[in-house]
Amino acid sequence: MEATLTLYRTGYSGLQIGLHWAIVAMVAVQLLIGENMTELVEAAEEGEAAKATDVLWGNVHLWLGIAILAVMLARLVLRVTQGVPQHAGDTSPMTKLAASALHGTLYVVLLAAPISGLVSYYGLADIGELHGASRPILMLLVLLHALAAIYNQFVRKDGTLSRMLRPQ
Repeated sequence: MEATLTLYRTGYSGLQIGLHWAIVAMVAVQLLIGENMTELVEAAEEGEAAKATDVLWGNVHLWLGIAILAVMLARLVLRVTQGVPQHAGDTSPMTKLAASALHGTLYVVLLAAPISGLVSYYGLADIGELHGASRPILMLLVLLHALAAIYNQFVRKDGTLSRMLRPQ
């Protein structure tokens, strides 16, 4: 009988951590400047000239959206190929399910938002409504994710947050 060795990750790789924080930074900018894209689209629909700042930030919004999509696809590949660490600490099955559901929903929204934005930008205006709806959903998911990480790190003291700060 041949013995096999199974290694479990205790943390995330440096690349996984770097991509995570890059997404955080890009999404924060998107949430701050997203209204400029709305103004740009509305000006175009009304046949008016857009303000220069709306054009600038609208273009930044477009290119950051494309970057988010690319980085999210890279994160998804890394998640599949490198895996992720087990849940930290003594976690109940219900807590594990909630954490997995939140992460899964974040991935779906962080992929769907840039895709729907690109599709609407290139002609399907109805998809733009879906894209616009992603903003409050994303804000809620990010808030829940951050609160859960802070709770686990400082109340449960299970090292959850520190695993996303130092590669292991």
